[in-house]
Amino acid sequence: MFVQHMIASLKTKGHMATIMPHGVLFRGGKEKLIRELFINDDIVEAIISLPPGLFYGTGIPACVLVVNKNKPDAMRDKILFINADREFAEGKNQNKLRPEDIEKIDYVFTHKLEIPKYSRLVDKSEIAEQHDYNLNIRRYVDNTPDPEPEDVQAHLIGGVPEDEVTALQTNFDRFGIIRETIFQPREPNALASGPSCKKTAASAVGSRYLDFCESIDGKPAIKAALEANPALQETLTRHHEALKQWWAVARDDFAKLRDGKKLPEVQHGLLTTIKKNLLPLNVLDEFKSAGVFVNWWQQIRYDLKTIVSTGWHHSLIPDEYLIAEFFQTEADEIESLEAAISEAQSELAEAVETAQDVAGYEAEEDEKVTATVIKKALKELIDDLKQPCEPTALAAGASTDSSVNPATPDASAFGSRAESAKRELANLQQQDKAIKAIEKRIKETKAKLKTKGDELELKLQLKRLGGEEFKAENNELLRQVDARLAELDANNKTDKRKINALNKDSAVIEERLAKTNSLMSQIGGQLTEEEARRLILKKLYDIANSELNRYLNAEKRRLVAAVENLWDKYAVSSRQLENARSETLETLDDFLQSLGFLESVK
Repeated sequence: MFVQHMIASLKTKGHMATIMPHGVLFRGGKEKLIRELFINDDIVEAIISLPPGLFYGTGIPACVLVVNKNKPDAMRDKILFINADREFAEGKNQNKLRPEDIEKIDYVFTHKLEIPKYSRLVDKSEIAEQHDYNLNIRRYVDNTPDPEPEDVQAHLIGGVPEDEVTALQTNFDRFGIIRETIFQPREPNALASGPSCKKTAASAVGSRYLDFCESIDGKPAIKAALEANPALQETLTRHHEALKQWWAVARDDFAKLRDGKKLPEVQHGLLTTIKKNLLPLNVLDEFKSAGVFVNWWQQIRYDLKTIVSTGWHHSLIPDEYLIAEFFQTEADEIESLEAAISEAQSELAEAVETAQDVAGYEAEEDEKVTATVIKKALKELIDDLKQPCEPTALAAGASTDSSVNPATPDASAFGSRAESAKRELANLQQQDKAIKAIEKRIKETKAKLKTKGDELELKLQLKRLGGEEFKAENNELLRQVDARLAELDANNKTDKRKINALNKDSAVIEERLAKTNSLMSQIGGQLTEEEARRLILKKLYDIANSELNRYLNAEKRRLVAAVENLWDKYAVSSRQLENARSETLETLDDFLQSLGFLESVK
């Protein structure tokens, strides 16, 4: 009903597109009669299948129905079917079309291209006569993946089928990698391991199979070998060189934004040139090359609007760019202090653990033993050991001869215990002192770190905004102080106290101004427009470079996954598994026999 209403509302040369559920394409009854009318009137230009989970509130896939009452001659009695339901980015709650997916749909629709398993132009006669006006997209463009090939002989006796490796040759060629990097010819005798195998037959079969190179001793080695390949690294370098060449032109276009050049014009020109630079390298296709650009443009579009409206404003420059350009020494000092704090905290944790062992402290359930907790435990033990340990009788001057008074303890025993207590006390004090020394070092380093951090923050603020506004505010304060001093009488005791306070305030303000002037001299003055322009352009280029790396890494992962898939299928044959099983059973039998269990079983 909605589609009929929209079509009825179109002018004689009207063009429209609407999102519909797939059911309208194949349901019978009245809906079939409506489809017949649309098809016979030749107003359906394209039907585009979208991935599932794109829209809020429903996970079902949908399609785009494109209607054109004035179809071009080349499209008369034809409908373009595009099956794009397998190309999307998965999300946690909702899927989305990536820029390259949108670019591909748009490009194929605009140019009415036919791509295997993606798009096809279908005559009206086929739809009406062969499929009875059923517009189910998979009837015309089936994008079901090809079944995974499985070589039974390779599973049984080992080896990687050469035809499956050859099928990956396009992937290898894109990065300039020769397959001998990973695979080597299979030795004929490698197949002749069984008594029933004949060498001649093995030779004939072996020519159709390959082995992984000796350097590929495990699945992780595949990724390492491919990523370290000089040809692959050279391919990546060429891409980055191509991006630099594109950027040499792009940054000049951005400079013209302030001169009145329009954003859409710049966008179209840059998209065309980046595809022109990346496509000849044969790693990223036209749509992925466009994806690099669109993702980059989406991230920088608000920066560009700011450049157009206010110029090369300092707010577009992240702190890390200013630090790397002007304050790297200060940043290195801060990083060194942070590393020292981290190292000291590790030392403190070890000292606390050692002190816990010395003190014999047993933590309660769910209690975290911190420096504060262990210091408290050490203090209690130290205070207890500092109490007098001599017997009362000895302290009063009584006889130490045990033969005179057998009940009186031997003084040597008390002396021995006193020496032991002193050693224990010294040990505990040493642990307490060590913990406190580390805590003091951490506290001092943190204070120094805060000072350095505050100084860097002030330098960044002065570099961005300059010191004129700050100095103007403080000069106004000095003027107010001077005006107040002129009103006071130095001979009056009450005024004298106020004068002293105002003089102190004035000294503080002047010191602040002197420090500001000194810092401005150190940092080389306020950020100039040319410096801001250079740093902003550097940020924009870094974002583009990051997007290019992301797409290249995805292609590398695709190549690695394809080779790893062959490893998963064929690296270990069933014969090797049987041999390993037999060896394991023999070892187990030996163990059972030595333990006497095998005989009891028999």
